[in-house]
Parts: sequence; C-alpha cells; structure tokens
Amino acid sequence: MKKILIILFLFLTLISFSGTFFNPLGPTLLPAAGMYINKVPTLQTDFWRNIDQAQTLVLKSQADFIVLPVALGVELINKGADYSLAGISLWKSFYLISNNEISGVNDLNGKRIVTLHGPGQTADVILKILKKMNNIDFEIVYVTSGPEIIQLLASGKENIAVLPEPFVSLAEVKTQGKIKVRMDLQKIYASMFNLKDQKIPIAGVFVSNKKYKENPNFVKRVLDAYENSANEFYKNNFEQAIDYVFKVMQTMPKPVLEKAASRSEIYYRNDIKEITDLYLKNLLEYNAISNIPEDLYLNY
Repeated sequence: MKKILIILFLFLTLISFSGTFFNPLGPTLLPAAGMYINKVPTLQTDFWRNIDQAQTLVLKSQADFIVLPVALGVELINKGADYSLAGISLWKSFYLISNNEISGVNDLNGKRIVTLHGPGQTADVILKILKKMNNIDFEIVYVTSGPEIIQLLASGKENIAVLPEPFVSLAEVKTQGKIKVRMDLQKIYASMFNLKDQKIPIAGVFVSNKKYKENPNFVKRVLDAYENSANEFYKNNFEQAIDYVFKVMQTMPKPVLEKAASRSEIYYRNDIKEITDLYLKNLLEYNAISNIPEDLYLNY
C-alpha cells in the first residue's frame, strides 16, 4: 500500500509539473529539434501553423512556452498577454529575392515587394522602416504562404519578394537559379542604424509568467533543454535535426533545408537585453510596435 501511495504521489507530482511548448513550422524548428526528438519529461511539444493560431495560444494562455517572432510576442504582451521573453534563438533568416538585378535600396523605388502576411512578421517590420527612413515609395503586397509567393515569382506575376529561409532556398532551387538573393535583410537593418553586428533578434522563446511563478525549476529545466538543443544538439547532430524538420514539414526537400540552414544564424542566448532593447526601440520609433513592455525579460 505504501509503495502504491509513493507511486501515486510521484505521478501526481509529475503531472503538476507538466507544461506545453509550441514552435512554428519553419526555420525556428531547427534549434528546437533536439527537444522534439529527445522529449523533455512532462513537457508536451506541439506546433503552431499560422499567426492567428499563435495569437490564440498566447492570448488565451494555452501555451506555457512558445517560440514567436519578437515583434509579434511583444505586441501580444502589449495586448495583455502575461508572458516574458526568455531568450533569442534565430538571428538571421530573411532575404530579398528577385529574378531582376537589384544593386541597392533605391532600386526598390516604385516597385512591388511581396512578403508574408502577418502582424509582427520581421520582413514587414523592416520593410516599413526602410520605406520610411529612406523615403522610398514601394508597395508591400501581402500573401499568405511562402510557396504561393514562390509560384508568383516563378510565373512572373511578381518580381520581388522578401522571405525567410527555407523559402529563399526553395525559390532558388525551384527556378534553377533564376530567382536569386539580392539583399540580406539583416545587413539592410544594420546599415540603417549604423550597427556593426549584422543580425536581428528575429525569434525567441516566450514563457508564461504564471507557469514560471508556479514552478521556476521546471521552467529553467525546459529552457536549459532548449538551449542545449539549439547550441549543442543542432551543431553536433545537424543531419538528424535536418531529417526531423524534413519529416515534420513534408513540403521542403532535404537539400533545400540544408542550404537554408547554412544561410541562417541559429544559436540560443538569454543575455539579450542590450541588442533586443535597441531593436524594440527602432520598432517603436517606426510604429511597428505600440509600446515596449516593462519587465519584458524573464530572469531565470
């Protein structure tokens, strides 16, 4: 009887420590692959597939941990979501692609630029800043999916797009190199603000403050597992991470994922305040976010 009670106690303890972790399908799944392959005890891992779903998960507090574009996560906090930013894992992923030669930002004047639809989407934010800061008149056209944008480019219905990896590499492969990378969005951002570091805090892990208050040790354990996945597993088990993302996405060939990974900058760090504060200050100045929340960062 005593043994049964001990087992029951341990079971209830494990259940009380359980949590949910959501990651979008795409390049940000690569740093998380180790966590999804080697499960963290009592942590349920799942995916979000569109911005509307991500907003619902956060605003209804259905996700204890969720990987989001930084600008989107901040705006959801501004809307009342009780979350904090724990760290950044994706720093480089966005490129301007075209079947036309483009030598500089002034060549974008009077053009149409296609990008993914969604508030807080990094490309949209940087394009709006570029447009206003350089007084360039171009139209931003929103499309719901990366494959649809690639099809528009391949058919000649559109000529310029800004996309994240792995869609950039997929566009190159599908058009046999007719569509090429013309600009690195990270370099554009750095040049606009005279930054030496050509990277953007694109996506990071947001954590439910309620979950952290309930069990900070569990939260730390999950974040440590995520850091290990991004900084150790991804580096030391690259092919396994690629294989996993290939199987999950099902729409992206492995050579494309490998090419995309080589052009992305992936590593996790939680000492992010200085670089992220600067990014958010720029976003606020150009009306990409409505406010910079107090106590934004999770100190763990």
